[in-house]
Amino acid sequence: MSEPRFRHLPVLLAEVLGSTPANSKNLLDCTLGGAGHSRALLGKFPKANLYGIDRDPTALAASRHRLAEYPGVTAIEQASFLELPYWAEKWRKPFDFILADLGMSSEQLATPERGFSFLQEGPLDMRMDPFRQVETATQILQQRSEFEIRRLLQTYGEERFAPQIARAIVQHRANAPLVTTSELAELVERVIPRKFQKPNFHPATQTFQALRMEVNREPEEINALLDFAIKNLQPGGRLAIISFHSLEDRPVKQRFREWERPCRCPSDLPRCVCGLQALGVSLQRKPIVAGAEEIEKNPRSRSARLRIFERNATCFPGSDKEYRN
Repeated sequence: MSEPRFRHLPVLLAEVLGSTPANSKNLLDCTLGGAGHSRALLGKFPKANLYGIDRDPTALAASRHRLAEYPGVTAIEQASFLELPYWAEKWRKPFDFILADLGMSSEQLATPERGFSFLQEGPLDMRMDPFRQVETATQILQQRSEFEIRRLLQTYGEERFAPQIARAIVQHRANAPLVTTSELAELVERVIPRKFQKPNFHPATQTFQALRMEVNREPEEINALLDFAIKNLQPGGRLAIISFHSLEDRPVKQRFREWERPCRCPSDLPRCVCGLQALGVSLQRKPIVAGAEEIEKNPRSRSARLRIFERNATCFPGSDKEYRN
């Protein structure tokens, strides 16, 4: 059987391996992709049990093929972050290391029919899982109001010209729907004044980002991942998350800070009544970034940001207290 095609270089690989706790036994890769990180983890911990998920069926097929020779592979499932609690009930394991790479893969961007890239002519789809997800980017642009499209572009794209782009989309669809990536990219390029278009930065970048995040419910997914991780890390276990833009990195940074706070009481109370302890510590104040050598080999790594959180021994309902062996 030939290997499924899935081009993807794992970013910050050495840094991820360096962040793992010693003698890790149970590993969870929440974004298997091409299995680059997972294979390296099993190379470092050959006796460990690897659990992995990915919502993209193409990525999942590739990772299953590439991990077939590793005896430590315990479970590989097609699932989103929102579905992790279901699998946690089946696995019943606290993890020593949980990894998530929130970025797009090279294969996803280079496959025209996925509709993720404005550089490839294809349908405006953008679904990570085209078999289980219903709403496409075209449907969002066709069915949402001008106000909803504008808010979407402002919230998930931080797009300065969101009102003008939303208005142009609504005017365009009055005659015909936007159905291809090039149609949308050209529309955005026409709307944004030339003097505000940055060199080496396509004017449709933020619009495509916003649509992809909405189609795939990415903010909800990231929050679900963080909720799951803190409840399913072994004491002393670590969570490593790689993000590629501020809207991915910001909730991770904010949640790590919340977990480090020992008290959750309102600030106007004279003393602590919650009795809670800090859940752990972020292992760096600033995210880890790729070095010059990696950026030269893999330009995509330029935007990568790695944050690592280490869980302490505090137990609370629904976390390691429930699952501890």
